[in-house]
Amino acid sequence: MSDLTNSPPRPEQCLVIAEMNTHAFMFRGAGETRDRARSALLRAWTRHRTDLLAQYPEREATIPEAQEMEQHFRIVYLEFVLDGGYRDLNRIA
Repeated sequence: MSDLTNSPPRPEQCLVIAEMNTHAFMFRGAGETRDRARSALLRAWTRHRTDLLAQYPEREATIPEAQEMEQHFRIVYLEFVLDGGYRDLNRIA
């Protein structure tokens, strides 16, 4: 049986949530890093855009592609340590 009190500390694992609030929807992506969370969010946007264009193909020029979204909307990142306890966005345990 190993002695857990002498174990080296593990690096803290995080869950990162990327949020982008557009005029009509809040898009979110989750990942282990900001890049992965951003990629997940932009995949959600791409799916949404594809669905919109299936209904309204004439709007293609007015609905930005994923790589252009940050020119129009800000992406905010929320980072949470796994097994951490939070009140609002503040870790308290």
